[in-house]
Amino acid sequence: MGLTFTNTAATTAAVTNRYVTTADMKVGAYTLANTTPAWAGAAFVTVTHTQVGGVTDDLGTIVVVGKDLSGQTRTETITPLDGTVATGVVPFRSITSITGVDWVIDTGNDTIVVGVAAGNLAVGSGGSLGGVLVNNSVAAAIVISDAGRTIMTVPASQAAGTYYNLHNVDFSGYLKVATTSTNDVTVFHSPTLPLSYAM
Repeated sequence: MGLTFTNTAATTAAVTNRYVTTADMKVGAYTLANTTPAWAGAAFVTVTHTQVGGVTDDLGTIVVVGKDLSGQTRTETITPLDGTVATGVVPFRSITSITGVDWVIDTGNDTIVVGVAAGNLAVGSGGSLGGVLVNNSVAAAIVISDAGRTIMTVPASQAAGTYYNLHNVDFSGYLKVATTSTNDVTVFHSPTLPLSYAM
């Protein structure tokens, strides 16, 4: 199987309210502010809960439906965590719906926001990494990782045009590109395998 590529030309910092801005928790569909991450790949979904009224509601679950990087429809159920962030494990490229299930009010509607975790998921399955091309020189490092490890860190302020030939380094679970600045980097990799093919 040949390589393809993913360009990341924007910050990949977490955006806690990318999909749903602050909303009262409820049973039913939430209004979507956006349907994709700000970058070209996928992201893990985050749900952030805030207590209102002094006693935490029965939070129920949040059901996320969307498409992964291979275009397959995926569904994930995320259980909100009291006063903090719960992060999903499905790499969604786009979101179709976000729905609250089994929420029960106590003393005032608790609120949530739904967003994306940090990092551009260029591949949503295992595969191989062929190389990394730095397209501009920005004073921020770029971290390339998979589900279990950091594969490499491109140091800050590398010259535009720097290419790292990685000779098909294997990665597992996913391939993530993370930067906190507007780096422009192209990663050459095997394509995402459909879920039924992924090992």
